[in-house]
Amino acid sequence: MIFEGKRILVTGGTGSLGKTLVRRLLAGEKGTPKKVIVLSRDEAKQHDMRMSYLHKTVATDEVIYRNFLNTLEFRIGDVRNFADVCSAVKNADIVINAAALKQVPSCEYFPHQAVLTNCLGASNIVRAIEENSYPVETVVGISTDKACKPVNAMGLTKAIQERIFIAANILNPKTRFICVRYGNVLASRGSVIPLFHDQIRHGGPVTITTPEMTRFLAEP
Repeated sequence: MIFEGKRILVTGGTGSLGKTLVRRLLAGEKGTPKKVIVLSRDEAKQHDMRMSYLHKTVATDEVIYRNFLNTLEFRIGDVRNFADVCSAVKNADIVINAAALKQVPSCEYFPHQAVLTNCLGASNIVRAIEENSYPVETVVGISTDKACKPVNAMGLTKAIQERIFIAANILNPKTRFICVRYGNVLASRGSVIPLFHDQIRHGGPVTITTPEMTRFLAEP
């Protein structure tokens, strides 16, 4: 039960992967955490996520006030901001970095923004632990299959993120830094499934870029 009694920070916890991860953590499949902290900069998504867990339809001051007393805690902040990262990381046993710019076109048109989130965000986590000697046991960097022989800005910045985390093991022997890669997630924000649904609802056409391409789907 690796998560039993642990304080777990999930950066980007309101994203497609982050929300699913938080739900699995709270389900206690691998142990019941003492605390799960969601750090993100989107207050609207945090509000929706908080209300869904509390089974309420109207927000009250009491709901917000008790935020820090609940097992699931929400924090407004940005992995790009070092102070925000320090504040969130200092009491964590496990950090899962799911904050990312992950849509290929967005990263191609705004590569500097991809660097700030995907690379500087990872560097801030490492720096926070290194400079403050925070007792973090494990940092997990969520990466992508596009980091393997990258050909676009998204893949390049995620590949650099991997190297930032892996290299951090050298100077931070008390913290284990690891990375995991995952592929495209069906029906996640920005994926083709919602796009295809919308195109079909409006009478088409369905814009498949290369019909000759072989596509693989894997069971979860």
